[in-house]
Amino acid sequence: MEGSFEIVVDCTGNPEGFAQALALLRPRGTLVLKSTYHGEAEVDLSRVVVNEITLIGSRCGPFVPALELLRRGLVDVVSLISATLPLDEGIRAFQLAGKRETLKVLLRP
Repeated sequence: MEGSFEIVVDCTGNPEGFAQALALLRPRGTLVLKSTYHGEAEVDLSRVVVNEITLIGSRCGPFVPALELLRRGLVDVVSLISATLPLDEGIRAFQLAGKRETLKVLLRP
């Protein structure tokens, strides 16, 4: 499994999760950091450089105003959902999510 994924999302917020995510990536893969790290993390930058890994940071915006807009019904979230699939169709969901015209794909457990 190590070195076999094109994209890995690390949402652990800890150095061990980052290291494991990095190990799972194949060369020229993409690592998405979807968490906030507290303190400093020791990172194997040699592996990032040698394997030409792309790092993408992603964080959430302000929740309170967003939740208020949702509560008041001022944001139409239903029209943003392109598909809802059962969990056992997770591979198909990722394929759909990778298409330019797809906005959001939900997995139903």
